[in-house]
Amino acid sequence: MSLKNLLNKLIKEGKLRRQDTGIDYLNNLLDAARRNFEAAAIVKGKVDEAAFKLVYDGLLQIGRVILLVNGYRPDDGEQHKTTFFVSGEFLGKELNDLIKKIQKFRIKRNDCIYEPRGIISRSEAEAIYRTSQEFWSKVKSYLQKRNPQLELFKEF
Repeated sequence: MSLKNLLNKLIKEGKLRRQDTGIDYLNNLLDAARRNFEAAAIVKGKVDEAAFKLVYDGLLQIGRVILLVNGYRPDDGEQHKTTFFVSGEFLGKELNDLIKKIQKFRIKRNDCIYEPRGIISRSEAEAIYRTSQEFWSKVKSYLQKRNPQLELFKEF
């Protein structure tokens, strides 16, 4: 299925809707992601669950920028899942493995929020952090091409 057909299907299913978004909002989302990654670096190794959640939030914010810069936003009860799925479709097959990892982190984060039992290990916090660095390094060029006015931060 073509990307256009998939997007139209998701709109009909109520998972996506069209949205025009100003550059200031997009840059604010990117800045919030940067702050989350920087905060995670501070607590990483000390409070692993907090670091995991901070990195996850940063990944979600970047995913939202990918959708918004393309004129869409999630519009269903599974906004995180939809955000990562659709951002992966925009980014292309070469990022499929990263998106699959992020989707696993999304499930882990849900468990952490709704079934809190201190279930985030140091290795999981390290894994999401490494994945976020790899994801950001690959997404930056995509975003720069979509809108050169975006204020993209350096590696973290």
